[in-house]
Amino acid sequence: MADRLAAFFNVLLIAITILTVLISPRFLRALDLDFGEYYILLLGATAGMMLLAAATSLMTIFLGIELLSVSLYVLSGFARTALRSQEAALKYLLLGGFATGFLLYGMALIYGATGSTTLHGIAALTTPAASGNVLLLVGIALLTVGLAFKVSAAPFHMWTPDVYEGAPTIVTTFMSVATKAAAFAAIGRIFIATFPSISSRWYFPLALIAIFSLFIGNLVAITQDNIKRMLAYSGVAHAGYILLGVLPGTTQGFTATLFYIAAYAVMNFGAFAVVTAIGAGGEQTAELSYWRGLFYRRPFLATVMTIFMLSLAGIPPTVGFFAKLFVFQALVTAQIWAPLVVAVIMTIVSFYYYLRVIVVMLAQPDGAVAESRVGFSTSTVLGAAAVVTVVLGVFPSVVL
Repeated sequence: MADRLAAFFNVLLIAITILTVLISPRFLRALDLDFGEYYILLLGATAGMMLLAAATSLMTIFLGIELLSVSLYVLSGFARTALRSQEAALKYLLLGGFATGFLLYGMALIYGATGSTTLHGIAALTTPAASGNVLLLVGIALLTVGLAFKVSAAPFHMWTPDVYEGAPTIVTTFMSVATKAAAFAAIGRIFIATFPSISSRWYFPLALIAIFSLFIGNLVAITQDNIKRMLAYSGVAHAGYILLGVLPGTTQGFTATLFYIAAYAVMNFGAFAVVTAIGAGGEQTAELSYWRGLFYRRPFLATVMTIFMLSLAGIPPTVGFFAKLFVFQALVTAQIWAPLVVAVIMTIVSFYYYLRVIVVMLAQPDGAVAESRVGFSTSTVLGAAAVVTVVLGVFPSVVL
């Protein structure tokens, strides 16, 4: 099963990387950033993510996180002449280093409590009687903090909106889905495969993080007028939904989590790719006011963005609807009611800011209406992502 899990994430991460490479050249040329180092760093981050997703020991988890993190720190500041990009890289570096400290200290405590660094060895030594081992529990708590930072779960999400806004949009497109996917692979291995015997100890803190992420992500996203910041807080909320699938600790729950990760990768990548295609990623193109009348100026981009917004909101017939439905079904089966009620309410709340983008795009433009051409590779990627979003919303069994 571990190999199948690694294969699933390898395919997903490689696909995300290929799609990122396809839409990168036009954006990089527009900002005079078309350097070979960009692609080397992109591959370095992907290698770290694949290592993290396939990790079977605490050491490989740490190495994977460090490899992807260092690459993304540099990519966040790749627009060297842009102050916002440099600020994003510095914030990401400082807060990321702080989170890594928690992660490493947690690993050290887990090793001290079990005498093993392999996940299989730790699982064998962690019996229900270990639920009272303070050293082990503190180690798990610190490890959770480090991983929650990587998936942008509240309250460890404070870096996310600033980094997503300041980093080059193409970098944000990549890191918003790939990093989350790899980190959730590690979370699944740790909580579901390694510590199932003491699930009573990690259930409540994880549920609290999930609920807090749903509240913070959805409520703050409503107030945002910058599309990149809105999608950043949306990502915080979706981290909460994905964590809900981990709570039951069952095969059904983890299957729902994997489906949600794949669905989120498609629809969120598509949404950020549209933001990338709108312009050179400048501040003015990320402001929601710039998107007014987009259906009249760039009908193709507005159409695919509508599909992605509907999917992120969880409205049928899109893959986002089934992603949420499968997670909710897993919660019902496990009789986990409180997080389920919160998730349903927050889903309804999220309709406002997702549908708001569509309404703005449908509004009459303030200025002259003009058609704008989108590059062939970008159009192909966006079209493919939109088709997959709808097809999986009609036939979700394709990936189950």
